[in-house]
Amino acid sequence: MHPDVFVTTKEQLVHVPTEVELPQVPSIAKVTDFIRRNGHDPRLAQERADLGRFAAGVFSTVGRELHVVAHIIGADRVEGRSPWGHGTDETVGVSMILRIASELVSASVDLFTDGRTYAAAALTRQLVEVEYLAWAFETRDEDAARWLRSDRDERNAFFKPAKLRQAAQGRFRGADYDYHCELGGHPIPRGAAALLGGEPGVGHLLLSDMLGHAGAVWDHAVGWARDKEHGGPVLARSQEMSLRFLAWKSRDPLLALPPSPTSQPDPPAGAHTRSSRTRSSRTRRARNRPGRRR
Repeated sequence: MHPDVFVTTKEQLVHVPTEVELPQVPSIAKVTDFIRRNGHDPRLAQERADLGRFAAGVFSTVGRELHVVAHIIGADRVEGRSPWGHGTDETVGVSMILRIASELVSASVDLFTDGRTYAAAALTRQLVEVEYLAWAFETRDEDAARWLRSDRDERNAFFKPAKLRQAAQGRFRGADYDYHCELGGHPIPRGAAALLGGEPGVGHLLLSDMLGHAGAVWDHAVGWARDKEHGGPVLARSQEMSLRFLAWKSRDPLLALPPSPTSQPDPPAGAHTRSSRTRSSRTRRARNRPGRRR
């Protein structure tokens, strides 16, 4: 999303037939017109809000269940590894980011539906950071425990957004994060003007974008849970979440918007950007998000 207009791009999670197909490299004017014509269906608006509230509820429930189990069961307390006396710090770390995501998603839905788009966009930027952490917890052994036990210096060294993007080697685009920073993440004139201008399509589009990030958080939680002793609360709800997200994807025309043709992913540390890294991270994330049967 670009602060100069309220948006220039939306991830192409699935191809959804629409009454007007966009060219591969649409102009800002065409994208804006497409959003205005396809973003106002009251049934879809309600479906987006309902899905956000449902996902937030699942995040909260699963997060609480994981915390209870992980506080009681595990060797970290007995062996003196947990500063707080938890049984399994790794699982508590995962439970914490799910509960954080729950509050961010539910509050964002309320703010978007109330028309307080700037405030909602600020929370969406935080959800992007939760997504980065969820990726790290899934793919890097014991990162959830390391994060839970970290001090400020350790977080700056290993868990800052730029550090996680670099570690992900092209999965996440720095341009996406920058756009979220400008669209509400920081008080910047262009972003504020775009979000405070009363454009009727902006809230619908950004709510759809927020749902995409929420889906990615859940996908990483499922990936983490597959081989974990305490993964049951996540896996027990995986199918229902997938079906709900799949139903939304099949009906929301805003998901047909293509990725930005100009944004490139961050290169891996110490390497030049390779052609295999130049596709939108949003398109790649979609392959594994809720809506795909697991």
